[in-house]
Amino acid sequence: MLLSRLTANTRTLLLSNIGGALLSFLLSVLVGRVLGEDGLGVYAAALAWVFPLSLLAEAGMNTLITREVAQQPDSTGDYLHATAVLRLWLGGGLMLMLVLAAPLLSNQPAVARAIQISAPLVLIAPFFGAFSAVFRARRVMWPVAALNLGMLVLQVGLTAWVFASGQGVTAALAVNTLTSAAQLTAAWAIYRWRFAGSSQNNPPLQPMHLLRQAWPFAVAGVLAALHLRLGVLVLEQTVGVGATGYYAAANRFIEAFRLLPQAFFDALFPTLAALVSQTAAFRQLFRRVSLGLAGFALVVGVAGTLVAPGLIGLTYGPDFAPAVLVLQVSLWALLPGLLKGGRTLYWYAQGQERFVNRVTLLTLVLRLALSLWLIPPLGAMGAALVNLVIEAVALALLWRRWC
Repeated sequence: MLLSRLTANTRTLLLSNIGGALLSFLLSVLVGRVLGEDGLGVYAAALAWVFPLSLLAEAGMNTLITREVAQQPDSTGDYLHATAVLRLWLGGGLMLMLVLAAPLLSNQPAVARAIQISAPLVLIAPFFGAFSAVFRARRVMWPVAALNLGMLVLQVGLTAWVFASGQGVTAALAVNTLTSAAQLTAAWAIYRWRFAGSSQNNPPLQPMHLLRQAWPFAVAGVLAALHLRLGVLVLEQTVGVGATGYYAAANRFIEAFRLLPQAFFDALFPTLAALVSQTAAFRQLFRRVSLGLAGFALVVGVAGTLVAPGLIGLTYGPDFAPAVLVLQVSLWALLPGLLKGGRTLYWYAQGQERFVNRVTLLTLVLRLALSLWLIPPLGAMGAALVNLVIEAVALALLWRRWC
C-alpha cells in the first residue's frame, strides 16, 4: 500500500515536471519569436533578479513544513500561519527594496520597469510554495500538478493573446505576475477545501524560532547552487565558451534523465518523514528505495553510454562531437548522485540537515580544488570527471553519521 501510493504520487509529480518543462520551453520560444532577442533578454533579466530573492524570502521553510507536517498533520495551520507572518515581513521587504532599487539595477529603462512589474513574485512564490509543501506533506500530489500545469497553460495562452493584441514585454511580465497570483489564490482555496481546520489547540509557533529551524535548509539551497555553478564558472574562465558549450549540451540530457528521480524524491521525502518513528519500516523502505535508484542509474548509464553519440549528433550536430564523452561520464555520475540524493532525504527526515550541510560544504571545497586542477588541462571532460568524483565522495561521507 505504501509503495503503491508512493508510485502514484511519483507519477503525478513526473507529469507535472515534464509538462512544466515543455510549457516553460514553449513560453520561452513564444517570447523569443515575437519579441526577438532583446525582448527575451528583458524578460529573462527581470526574472533573474526575482528568482534568487524569492529563494531568500522562502528561507528553507518549505522543506521544514514538508517534514514537520508529514510527522504532525494537525500542525498544518500553525505552520502556515507562522510562515505567513515571516513572509509578509521578509518577502514584503525584499519586494519593496526591489521596486525601489530597480532603476539602479539596470541602466535600461525597459529592464528596470520589467523588474518592478515582476517584483510581487518575490512574495507570491514563497507563499505558493508553502501551500505546495503542505500538499506534499499530506501526500496529496494532484493539487501540485494541477496548479503548476494550469498556471502555465493560462500563462502561455494569455501571453499569446497580449502579443496578438500588439503589446510587448511589459504586458507579458504582467501576465506572469497575475497568473502566479491566480495560482496562489487557487492553492489557498484547495487548502481551505481539503485541509483547513487541521490544527487542534496546538501551542502557537513562534515565527523567529521557525526561521532558526528552517535556516539549515536555506543554507543547503545556497550550497547546492554553488555546487551546480562552480564547475561551469571555472570552465568558462579557464578554458573558454566552447568547452562550456560542450558541457552545457551534455547537461541538457542529464537534466532530462533527472526528471523522474526528482519527482520520486518530492514524493519520497514526506513518506520518509512520516515513517521516521517506525524504525523498521523506515529502514526497509529506504533499502528498497536505494536499490531502485541504483537500478535506474545503472540502466540509464548503460543505455545512455551506447546511444550518447547518436543523441549528441542528432540534436547538436557533428560540431559537438567532444560532448559525447562528457555525456557518457556525466551519465555514470548519476549512480552516486541519485544515491546521495536519497541519503540526503534519509538524514533530512531525521532532523540531521546540519550534518548534510557540513558534508556539502566539505565537498564544495574539494570541488573547487579538483576543478582548478583538472578543468584547465581537460576542459569539459575535466568538469564531468570532477562531478563524478564529488558525487562519489559525498555519498561515502553521507552514508554514516560521523560528526
